[in-house]
Amino acid sequence: MNSIRERAGGLLVGILVVAFGGLWALQDSGAFDNVGMGRDGRTIGEVDGINLEGELFSRAVEQQLDAYQAQGLEVSSALQRQVEDQVFESLVDNALIEREMDRLGVEVTDDEVFDLITGPNPDPLIAQVFPDGNGGVDRVALQQVVEDPQFAEQLQAIEEQVRRNRRQAKLSALITATTRVTPAELQAEFVRQNRRAAAQVVALRYASVPDDQVEVSDRDLQRYYRDNRDDFERDASYSIEYVGFEKAPTGADSTRATEELAGLVRGFRSAPDPIAFARRNSFGAAVDPEYVGAGALPANLATAVFSDLTVGRVVGPVVADGQAYLAKITGARPGDAEAIRARHILFAPTDRARALEVRDRIVAGDISFAAAARQYSTDPSNKDVGGDLGFFGRGAMVSEFEDAAFAAPQGQVVGPIETQFGHHLIRVEGRASAEVELVQISRPVEADFARVLGEAEDFAAFIELEDRDFAEEASERGIAPTPVQVQDGQGAIPGLDLGRDFFRFLRGANEGQVSDPFDAGDRYIVARLVDRTEAGPAPFEDVRGQVEAAVLTERKREVQAAALRAAVQGGASLQSIASAVGATVETVSDLSMQAAVIPGYGVEPRAVGAAFGLRPGQRSGVIEGDQAVFVIRTTALRGGTDGELTDQAREQLASSLLQRKRQRVLQAWLQGLRDAAEVEDYRNDVL
Repeated sequence: MNSIRERAGGLLVGILVVAFGGLWALQDSGAFDNVGMGRDGRTIGEVDGINLEGELFSRAVEQQLDAYQAQGLEVSSALQRQVEDQVFESLVDNALIEREMDRLGVEVTDDEVFDLITGPNPDPLIAQVFPDGNGGVDRVALQQVVEDPQFAEQLQAIEEQVRRNRRQAKLSALITATTRVTPAELQAEFVRQNRRAAAQVVALRYASVPDDQVEVSDRDLQRYYRDNRDDFERDASYSIEYVGFEKAPTGADSTRATEELAGLVRGFRSAPDPIAFARRNSFGAAVDPEYVGAGALPANLATAVFSDLTVGRVVGPVVADGQAYLAKITGARPGDAEAIRARHILFAPTDRARALEVRDRIVAGDISFAAAARQYSTDPSNKDVGGDLGFFGRGAMVSEFEDAAFAAPQGQVVGPIETQFGHHLIRVEGRASAEVELVQISRPVEADFARVLGEAEDFAAFIELEDRDFAEEASERGIAPTPVQVQDGQGAIPGLDLGRDFFRFLRGANEGQVSDPFDAGDRYIVARLVDRTEAGPAPFEDVRGQVEAAVLTERKREVQAAALRAAVQGGASLQSIASAVGATVETVSDLSMQAAVIPGYGVEPRAVGAAFGLRPGQRSGVIEGDQAVFVIRTTALRGGTDGELTDQAREQLASSLLQRKRQRVLQAWLQGLRDAAEVEDYRNDVL
């Protein structure tokens, strides 16, 4: 009984998952899920006067984002905007569908609902909520929910969803009632899927005509622009510049983390149970103690630990790989895997001579290895610490570097060693083959977000209060403004994780206005609206290059088509045609109607269609394709014959084709409702 109650206790959540799960399929597939759900809360839009309320919208968005997180995906602001758009469009569709079901009088009786829950052929929802583990329904659990009053609310939710599912199915059947697959359609689809063609081809590519061999005047460009004006329509756009304030930790943040751990040193050292002490004081889960070699630890931590392996010693605090560590050595033993601690100086691939010179100075005692690394190394990750790489084991470095380092005598300079990164000088500082058992306490070294936000707020406020120039103020603070062009409705800005509030700022800002700081993921940004371009056709000068490329292609098509037509005279053979235009006769096989690809030329539906429209031995006229002009001679057609269409294949194909036709009918019907509807979207005002 307890297991049944536990299952039913989560029942409502399960129903919502199923219900909202259908929401995504609605937009893409035309299937009618989630029609007529309850409307409560603030209005986020209207469809022909029908309110779209916020509570349902918020629940659906939250449900989908939770599903993404359950898959281990990061929910960014851009992803949230995408999900919000999908949910909104689906709610629009739902409102239109429900209205049409009411208008058409599509209803489901209580008896139908009861039979779809408890009958021999239950609604698929029942098997999802009450699975028996074998693809069927757990009738015992179902009966408990049906009979027990404590599950009345959950049972009502099930009934409502089953009623909606059945109502949707009736509507779908009503709309597609006259959809049929004719024998001719069936035969044509079978041929399309199964027939293959072989052909000989003569082709002239448009791209092979040099630009200077065709003339394009300004009048030609203006004509093309006028005739194709709709192709250059664009949404409103915003020209902005922004400065970023990175959330990366600073030295002060590292100090703050180590100071937190420093207060634990005395208690850690004297704790009778260091593991319990670590568990109480670690940020997140404490690392269970185990024996490890120096190469398995972060470099800085390994250096600090292996400098003295006295059991009971507390090491740290030390910062390594973005974490602050405090570690207690609880055991030490000989190990098999050797690790070394080394320094290196990296020189550019062209600086071998400089590497030799610096090596000689170090050997002569004119400069220390660490000082030379700080002065000459091109490796920014460790030059400031004298080239110290810490401890590392086999497999951590590229093979040339690793082989030289592990073979080097301790304390001697070796190199230059050439790798893919350049030339290295190496000095081994120490070796360790022992293993230690550590109890660790760690804290992440995190940026002080309040400090970073304060810097961004100070920047924005200073510009406004002191009437400062945006770029000049950024330059004085050592920040380079980044220019960006943003389209209205653009889902995201590359490199920035921004939410809806940023795009709301752009829509409402005046030119020159500076924003408050926005959280952009790994940084805070302050933006300035430089310019706004209203929606409409792009000015000719803005798209001149695009227009010129299109007109050039037109002219080249005319040149190649004229050349090929001149070569095609009466019964001229493909070989003579090819010779006349300086081309070759190419043989292609296994052409497919479904793919419509000519190898070497890409998708060319007109040329491939011509190959299937000819009888073997027939030759086409000149075909103007997307990338070239063609003359084609079909040499063979095979497959897709009446004898290959068995009764079983006919039945399967008819079922598949009917399903696709019904789907297209449903999609066209829904698109018609969308096109005729007046939709108001209030999300920018209320979210």
